Amino acid sequence: MRFVPHHSAAASDVPTESEIDQRTQSDRRKTPTSPWSAFPPAGQRMACRRAREHWRPYFVDRFSSGMFIVILMLVIASIVDAVLTIQLIDAGASEINPLMTRLLEHGIQPFLFGKYVLTVAGIPLLLIFQNHYLFGARIRVGYLIPMAVVIYLVLIGYQLVLMHKYVGL
Repeated sequence: MRFVPHHSAAASDVPTESEIDQRTQSDRRKTPTSPWSAFPPAGQRMACRRAREHWRPYFVDRFSSGMFIVILMLVIASIVDAVLTIQLIDAGASEINPLMTRLLEHGIQPFLFGKYVLTVAGIPLLLIFQNHYLFGARIRVGYLIPMAVVIYLVLIGYQLVLMHKYVGL
């Protein structure tokens, strides 16, 4: 007599391990995220999910609204700095930055355009690498953007003092 195991209907409905693991795509976690993947309009990753990953460099798909506001403040502060610089130069001051002096020699429009381009050109790279550490230190690249805003605000304050003192505003 031969024993044949009896399979119930419920047991035949359960898929085997090889049937479960038939993926059509490769595991996306095996390769690092490309820096250029930050530019598509859609994405979900704004930060790393695990605390231990936070101490390693990582890329994100989207940026916070707070970072957008800081970037907007940086661009506006750069434009205000350019306008105040032009007003101070008209009042008899001189530009100490040699590159900006060279642009001013070509006129106001090249100066404004050059200042804007030089300010905005680095922002995408700073955003892409915002979660990377600078030279192995504890300072992340993303901290440079708010630091630039603070520097611009100090500069604008200094320019306003000069305007009040020498122009009479």
